[in-house]
Amino acid sequence: LGNVKAALKGEKYSDIKNEYDRFVIYTSKGTDVRGIEEKLSKVPGISNLAHGTIARNDINDIIEKAKSLNRDRKSVRIEAHRSHKIAAFNSRDVISGFIKAKDLGFNLDMASGDIIYVNVTKDHSMVYMDKIKGIGGLPVGASGKAVVLLSGGIDSPVASYYAMKRGLEPIYLHFHTFPNNKAALQSKIPRIISVLSKFYPNSRAYYAPAHIFQAAIAGAPTKYELVLFKKFMYRMAERIAKDEGAKVIVTGESLGQVASQTVENLTSSQQGINTLIVRPLIGMNKEEIIGKAIGIGTYELSIQEYRDVCSIKIRNPATKTKSASIERLYNSYYLADALEKTYTKLSRA
Repeated sequence: LGNVKAALKGEKYSDIKNEYDRFVIYTSKGTDVRGIEEKLSKVPGISNLAHGTIARNDINDIIEKAKSLNRDRKSVRIEAHRSHKIAAFNSRDVISGFIKAKDLGFNLDMASGDIIYVNVTKDHSMVYMDKIKGIGGLPVGASGKAVVLLSGGIDSPVASYYAMKRGLEPIYLHFHTFPNNKAALQSKIPRIISVLSKFYPNSRAYYAPAHIFQAAIAGAPTKYELVLFKKFMYRMAERIAKDEGAKVIVTGESLGQVASQTVENLTSSQQGINTLIVRPLIGMNKEEIIGKAIGIGTYELSIQEYRDVCSIKIRNPATKTKSASIERLYNSYYLADALEKTYTKLSRA
């Protein structure tokens, strides 16, 4: 219920109630029904929604309400359900009442007509047509919190969307190459987060400078830089997860898409991380990810020019690293100390 209320912030309505495994939003004068439908269709955990009306538990009133909804006089069929056992009144009574009624004003076609839904509850009946498909999944927060490693690219916003769809509340972590966090807050990253807020409006974000890491590995073999940075990001995400009470780290990694995403490199970079790492895109190809990015509205922002740490090109990067070797390099360049220094420079927004 909290997620629905948050999604409808600023909208006019008289009340929201949880009635028999569904939320009922009671409209008032000035309610923007289309605006509410648009917002609710993007709330994870909602499978479908419809605008309808309330009738008394009386077949004649139900029929009148159905007639008021079906102003186009379409041929319809009736689909009735009962959410509460009521003596002498059930779904069969509803259907037979429509069949027996005179002067419906429309044809009953129980095989292929448009559907009028009637849901009978203890106190009243809900009558509606034209279900709108929601995104389904689980309500955000039902699976706990997750630190989402968010870059300026295409993949990680899509991974965040899928994480939210499975009930994870996102806490974003973005590493940037700007001289300070204030500049990062004026970049496209907050705009990407704003687009993602359609699915959950109460998220927060951490911004971390990458220059401390980059200075620490100045003398390291460049072919290992990507894997070392990945390990560095995971450890920072784990540190924030501990602070925030999150039990999951989410990344936009697929498998074999770039050099750092080989099985060997993913294994090396996550060695020593005790927090579950979830990769929602692991089985998707780039075309599928781009299609979903377009669908959720992040694609145009993601392809805007941006100097992302994760997109820096390394000549001949290592693709088959060993966990022990990467751990030795991590320690020999004092990256644990660099992590602590970076932690003190975090900004939260």
